[in-house]
Amino acid sequence: MTDYDEVPYPNLSHVQTHPDSLATLATLLGLTPAPVDGCRVLEIGCAAGGNLLPMAQGLPGSTFVGIDYSARQIEAGQAALAAVGYPNARLLHMNLLDLTPEFGEFDYIIAHGVYSWVPPAVREKLMAVCKDNLAPNGVAYISYNVYPGWHMLASLRDLMLWHTRAISDPRERAAQARSVLQFMAESVPADSMGRATLLNAFSKFLLQETERVGPKSDSFLLHDELEENNQPVYFHEFMAHAESHGLQFVSELDFRSALPNFYPKGVTDALLKTARNLVELEQYLDFLRNRTFRQTLLCHAGLPVNRTIKPESLRPFHLASRAVPDAEQPQLHTRTVEKFKTLDGATLSIDHPVSKAAMIHLALQWPRTVPFTDLLPAAEERLRRLNGSHPPEPPPGAQDDAYVLSTNLLKAFIYSENLVEAHIYPPVFVVEVSERPAASPWARQLAATEPKVTNLRHERVELDALTQYLLPYIDGTRSAEDLLELLLAGPVASGKLVAQQAEQPVSDPIAVRAILAGELQESLRWLGRAALLVG
Repeated sequence: MTDYDEVPYPNLSHVQTHPDSLATLATLLGLTPAPVDGCRVLEIGCAAGGNLLPMAQGLPGSTFVGIDYSARQIEAGQAALAAVGYPNARLLHMNLLDLTPEFGEFDYIIAHGVYSWVPPAVREKLMAVCKDNLAPNGVAYISYNVYPGWHMLASLRDLMLWHTRAISDPRERAAQARSVLQFMAESVPADSMGRATLLNAFSKFLLQETERVGPKSDSFLLHDELEENNQPVYFHEFMAHAESHGLQFVSELDFRSALPNFYPKGVTDALLKTARNLVELEQYLDFLRNRTFRQTLLCHAGLPVNRTIKPESLRPFHLASRAVPDAEQPQLHTRTVEKFKTLDGATLSIDHPVSKAAMIHLALQWPRTVPFTDLLPAAEERLRRLNGSHPPEPPPGAQDDAYVLSTNLLKAFIYSENLVEAHIYPPVFVVEVSERPAASPWARQLAATEPKVTNLRHERVELDALTQYLLPYIDGTRSAEDLLELLLAGPVASGKLVAQQAEQPVSDPIAVRAILAGELQESLRWLGRAALLVG
């Protein structure tokens, strides 16, 4: 078994596990989860707190408890917690088997990367805790590997385990596992296309993990594909286990991937006719998609889950969008169809003037959120300014505008989270750079040793070398001029940072100062756009 103390799990955040993400989806489905800004959160398998502690920073009125079996990781997390000083968080070295109902009730229970990677007795205890320690209106999140997709991956896991069976050093095991996959992918005969495609896909996956996480990607490989315990299940088996503990299915966190209306109508009709209940429908969809991984939300059996999301369902939420108009000068006041697109290729086509104006407003506000109650009047005001008229009385179709806007936003939200985000509790940060800017304490803590940090939207963002050097010093006590002096006296004086102009090094002190002052201002503005600055 891979030793988590010897090769710790990376200190990463997972935006999908944030209480806002869980509460948003639960609320959309008719549940009444605890308010995010005053809730109790338990994370099982918290490692060094990389996921839990930034939540505690952003939600000071909530309580966060993390437990993990690895003493080394808890010790590291406690040291980090002492450095940032969040009084609402605790990290405990604890065996899950020792947790009892007396440990307390929690509104949100998070178990990311645990269920499939522990022995059966621990898996049973995990489900029991999600029942016994979950508040009456609570929501539990559990991620796990699933069949049928893992049937194919299992053969690759077997290959890596067999190839590395005599290697005890974890780092060497990871290196040899990557090597044998690459060798097999390059050596499979050309006429064995199916096998070659699978091996190439998995080798590409490992390469992407290396690029995404860096050197610490070894721990992903060691604690997932090479872990002694890695037991995928079919979704229906997972739900039978959950139901035996009095828990019911709420939704898949990535609910868009499980919607049958993403398939042709004939496929959808056949699935709905064949499946006798929601669990069976989800299982058929797993077969159809060859799914390998799930992130499932559970709640207590008997709570009313309403799976009909209506346009007006979005109105209590705060909305955000990074989508931009495809046209340089979109026509907002006419019925001309305009496309809004995101970097991942998702597009939304709309002809409704108020909806188009609303999307423009969201794009200009990004990464900030806008309450729906403010979005509609802001869009109407933008149209009035465009028409050059004074604000008139609300037109007779105003209620229709609200309905059509809600419909278009819901359509975008269901299609892609990058088109429209919904938040029941919006993240708190500032975009504008103040005279003495302050960055997130947790991000400053991480930047001292890592180029990837967690922002105040609970996302991982990558820093360039200049920003990583500066971030620990952006604590609200220094002006831009002070930060510039730090650069000049530090990396510039030591030769680690060289100012350039037209890709040529610059040595003149006055020119160096001017170049770095400009780069510093751009870095500070980027920190604001990356949701890394606090008020």
